[in-house]
Amino acid sequence: MNLNDLNKLSINSVIPYNENQLETYIDLLTKKNLDKGDKVRASIKTAEDLEQHRHRIRESFLRAIGGLPPMGDVKVTVTKTHVTEGLICENIVLETLPNFYATANVYKPEDAKGVLPAVLMVCGHSALGRMYEVYQRVQRRIAKAGFVVMGLDPIGQGERISYLEEGQKELAVGPCTLEHEYAGIQCLLTGLTITRYFVHDGICALNYLASREDVDEMRIGVTGSSGGGTQTAMLMMTVPEKIAAAAPGTFITDRMAILYSRAPQDLEQIWPGMAADGFDHADILACMAPKPVLLLTDDSDFFPLEGVERTIKKAKPLWDLFGKGEALEIFTDKSKHAYTWNLANAAADFFSRALKGTPSKFMEYISTSDPKDLYATESGNVVKSLNSKIIHDFVLDELKAIDAKNSELSSEERRENAKKFVYEQVNNYEPYPLYIKRSYDEVSVLNMNMELFTWFQQEGILNFGALLKSPGTNPGKIVIAAWEGGVSMLHCNLDLVMKYCEKGYGVFVIDLVGTGSHSNNYYKEYEPDYFHTRFSTFANNLLVNGDNIVAMRVRGICRALDALEKIMGKENNKEDNAENIEFGIITKGKYNLYALMTKLIDNRIKFVDEYEPLESVRYIAERKYYNNHNIKAIVMPGMLRYFDIDDLRRGFI
Repeated sequence: MNLNDLNKLSINSVIPYNENQLETYIDLLTKKNLDKGDKVRASIKTAEDLEQHRHRIRESFLRAIGGLPPMGDVKVTVTKTHVTEGLICENIVLETLPNFYATANVYKPEDAKGVLPAVLMVCGHSALGRMYEVYQRVQRRIAKAGFVVMGLDPIGQGERISYLEEGQKELAVGPCTLEHEYAGIQCLLTGLTITRYFVHDGICALNYLASREDVDEMRIGVTGSSGGGTQTAMLMMTVPEKIAAAAPGTFITDRMAILYSRAPQDLEQIWPGMAADGFDHADILACMAPKPVLLLTDDSDFFPLEGVERTIKKAKPLWDLFGKGEALEIFTDKSKHAYTWNLANAAADFFSRALKGTPSKFMEYISTSDPKDLYATESGNVVKSLNSKIIHDFVLDELKAIDAKNSELSSEERRENAKKFVYEQVNNYEPYPLYIKRSYDEVSVLNMNMELFTWFQQEGILNFGALLKSPGTNPGKIVIAAWEGGVSMLHCNLDLVMKYCEKGYGVFVIDLVGTGSHSNNYYKEYEPDYFHTRFSTFANNLLVNGDNIVAMRVRGICRALDALEKIMGKENNKEDNAENIEFGIITKGKYNLYALMTKLIDNRIKFVDEYEPLESVRYIAERKYYNNHNIKAIVMPGMLRYFDIDDLRRGFI
């Protein structure tokens, strides 16, 4: 077989298969999990049932995001007060955690007297954050309806952009989704999420509004669009008792609509394991029932309207339990994804009706201010002006806490903890027969013979491997070979394969999920892969369903071992009896991580030979800057609580 033919090998070389099997798999898995949630939600018949369900959703969400940071005193500094468009505007800095600063503006009518209802606006993905013209108009429009309105900068936006370096004209890491992803990866490795800090900031902002003398703490609402709609939803689940009315915008739809759109989401929107718990967007709404909720939507949004309508159908019976079906509303504008002026007017009218008892008439456009006039810091950035912590600093704090905890454990305790952690994730799937199929003909590759095999890793995931050996041999030693591209990159690794065959080994080159026949064209090693890629989106969809790329790849190696035992047992006329065969693994690049994890949990593996290995995962979390190419291929949430690569190599000694 020549190199061109070798490069074309795939599962189709053995049997026809669905080349989009990963998409099919994740679609079916998600639907299966969501169907469970639909059944639970349909069983809610009383107010007590609903309260228990709300508690389950909150607990699931808090588990998913790694809990919340401790709530302390929030120090608030008003750095400037001015009047604009008939509104008093305060520029504010909040210290939501020690040396961690959030920035905001608070608006209220210039002629306001006494206490007013209030609305917190959490902002979507704009580099300007609350100072973005669209978001300024929303804040001012609601304030003009007789409200105290607070616009809060999210992490990585407005005055809270983190990755500025002296001497660089551009940001080292971009704002908004790019920063959320970049810092979010480091959080995941330590068992936290960046989401917890978004939620904590939002709670601090609600508490601050409730503490103001000009605010009625019983009449506080929340709104936001896009990423702000996400933050609104997160607060609805976490602290519904603090929210009297909510208007989440251009985010609420349902999981299947998001899944089928294949649209990417950044990591504050990814809540690990919640889909596995049956969670869907109807559960966000359930946490607010029967309080007033308005869904702000656009007819041509990439958060699909059809998902919104399904969610309303599922959630409305929860309002009907209390005879308040009319309190769940929807307003749809003719627009692409945006917090449009029509939506701003609809939000103002909704909050006015819900929290004041009177409607608010449509208003024409409102002028906005130069962002510099809204700065709460001198420089327009909390890192420059206040030396604020960034998310990476909390990751470093968490690593120190992990080290302190692990220092109290023996090597054996650490090893057993790590083994349990990996084993539980790798075996988090329903057993399924191997159904091994083979090409039944050997072909020559240089001085080696090769036969092709397929088998099922799990239901819906068909694996592929090429077994190479020297002619006329029936080796009692087999190495599994794992590298980027799997069998499709065999032509680049023939020297290594020949080396082992000439030593008397059989070499089983395998494809793992997301590579080779498993790639679905999600990932090509010569193209950048970090965010907005199909591979990243698939990895995120695995996360919400309680799985991850690392676990699936380790699972793939374990199942390849199962297949090899069957194959070699038949070769030796010893069905299901291959205990005399010695198994090892050879890897290139980051695939050593999967091999070493396999060796930890599967005593069939006697050795791992690493070529050009990944030396450390902790390195990614420790450094402020790291190479994020194809990063989700090596992220198992919480792994650094238990091990780094060298721990696996040394057996925790």
